[in-house]
Amino acid sequence: MRYLILLFAAVTLAACNRGKQTMLPDSGGRPYEVVVIGDSDSILYKVLSAPVGSLPQPEPTFDVSMNTSMNATLRLARNIVVVEIDAKLNQIKVKYERNVYAEPQMIVHISTPSMKVLRQAMRFQDVADNMRNLIKRNEMKNAIMRLEHKHNTKLEAEVLQMFGIDMRIPADMQASRKGKNFIWISNDSPTAMTNICIYTSENRDSVMQTNIKGETDDMYMTTVEGSVARTELTVDGSVRTVCRGLWEMHGDAMGGPFVQHIIKRSDKQRTIVAEVFVFAPGTKKRNLLLNTEAALYTIQPKQNNKWKTEKSAWQ
Repeated sequence: MRYLILLFAAVTLAACNRGKQTMLPDSGGRPYEVVVIGDSDSILYKVLSAPVGSLPQPEPTFDVSMNTSMNATLRLARNIVVVEIDAKLNQIKVKYERNVYAEPQMIVHISTPSMKVLRQAMRFQDVADNMRNLIKRNEMKNAIMRLEHKHNTKLEAEVLQMFGIDMRIPADMQASRKGKNFIWISNDSPTAMTNICIYTSENRDSVMQTNIKGETDDMYMTTVEGSVARTELTVDGSVRTVCRGLWEMHGDAMGGPFVQHIIKRSDKQRTIVAEVFVFAPGTKKRNLLLNTEAALYTIQPKQNNKWKTEKSAWQ
């Protein structure tokens, strides 16, 4: 067990890693569902239900259900947050465990001197973000593991040949289209279309105008002005630029969210841009986008002969 500061002096985080267990039942619920127990003032409910950024319509970070106590059914949920009051404490402590009663599963125990102290802590944006990211990172790790067990080897070979990278492609993505230094891979669903694009230019609008068109050449994909949020993320020791935003089809009533990873090769000879975007009119898009985004974290340079998950980003 180890303790880490959660970017706030009064909050510590403990991680209990049990490792993979055998003979555990499958956990219940969908990705990004959380059961919260003992949150009498709905403090964690509000934190975990905060809206996700860079989506066309408001969606919560997690779908949260509230309960007063644990029972045999709830303990099989995939994500559980348990709030416990311990007046003997002088600070908040957070302990998490994986795969205790089911698999995949994360159980987060939050011990607090009082609900007042917990409420004050969660008013700090860094602390609230850290709480959300703890569960979000675990869900992303689960999605990566699903990709490792089921993926499209044929299209992965094409990506390797074109761009010199290993990458897991979801098995349901069977359609593809190539251009100059560009590939578009899709599940081609009429109702919940998920897509991966890989290319070598940082000028997104120029690439998309050339390669992703509508019914006529006057219709093409473009980025919604002012929608992009940029952050930096360290993955396997290297820094990536991550862009989240909205796309629309110029000349047509189509649009949706996208996530883009800009990866500068260590030899500085080439930039790889890998992107996922979703088109799902009338459908919630959070899970579609995040589950597909997991593929971006499996990217490895060609010189790595042995496949490995991006552990540094998601363990």
